[in-house]
Amino acid sequence: MKNKRKIISVLVLITLISVIFIAGYTFARYYKSINAGGGMASIARWSFGSKNTEAVINLSDEKIAPGSSGKFEIEIDATDSEVDVEYEILVSDEKNIPTNMKFHAETKDEKGNIIATSSEKNSFTELAGSELKGTIPIEKNNQKRIIIVYWNWDFNEEDTSLTDSNDATLAYDGDGNSSLDCGFNIEIIGKQAKVN
Repeated sequence: MKNKRKIISVLVLITLISVIFIAGYTFARYYKSINAGGGMASIARWSFGSKNTEAVINLSDEKIAPGSSGKFEIEIDATDSEVDVEYEILVSDEKNIPTNMKFHAETKDEKGNIIATSSEKNSFTELAGSELKGTIPIEKNNQKRIIIVYWNWDFNEEDTSLTDSNDATLAYDGDGNSSLDCGFNIEIIGKQAKVN
């Protein structure tokens, strides 16, 4: 009886080892592991700036009066950015801007090609809010925008008084002195363009 048990135990053990071997071989035929490397990616560089580091924009370095005109530039630079950059220009703190002054702008790329021309607006705030925004693409030698803003202060020939009633409303300080400075502050905002 002991021999029978030994023989049965050995047969069960051989059967069990055979089943495990056959099952393992079958599984191995339908399974393969490949070392495919790690999941790595480089983050794109972000770059945005402007040569207009001063916040105050002056219309002219000389004194202005009805009948005068001029221009100023705003440069936006996304060179070295590896993503498209959306930009917009915001205006704040307008000071002594004549009510009949008109503004329009041209946007150029860094080669001087005109990209966009705006319509004429009654204020720089209105011009900036509606038309001085865009996207700078990732494109070699095309990552700057030069915005040339033209202004014109028409002389009101219909005004028969001694002063042009549409000229600037002068700001007064605490001592009652008026300031003859005119201009405004700007903020240039850049952000990564959405990827489609």
